[in-house]
Amino acid sequence: MGKIIKIIVAFVVVAAIGAGAYLYFMPKEEKAEEHKSLSAEEIAEMSIDTDIITTNLASAGNFGVVQFNILLSDKDTKEEAEKRTAEVRAAVISTVASFTKEELIGESGISMIEEELVTRLAEVFEKGTVERVLVTEFKLQ
Repeated sequence: MGKIIKIIVAFVVVAAIGAGAYLYFMPKEEKAEEHKSLSAEEIAEMSIDTDIITTNLASAGNFGVVQFNILLSDKDTKEEAEKRTAEVRAAVISTVASFTKEELIGESGISMIEEELVTRLAEVFEKGTVERVLVTEFKLQ
């Protein structure tokens, strides 16, 4: 009977520690989510728009016309991005050119190119991070 009581006490202690840890970390996650939602003014202050870019695609005889909005982590990163427009443009062109027309058709294609650009642009900037990339102009031929 003594072993059963020890097992029950150990289970209750582990459950209490788990519940405490859950309650301890839960408010931080909610605060982090609230912090992530930015106002329209903050988004405008920390984002850049690329020029409209026309580039060939990986599939022969096809080209794409694209434009992106890039949200950066802070104003310093935006300033860096404005100074590195040639590198940003080159990253966009090489990323778009690596896809075929068939890969880019539909919502999944747009999502795929946005995700790939986040990764590619992260290599360009020394300060801050790329929070998200949105396709604002998209035509395939």
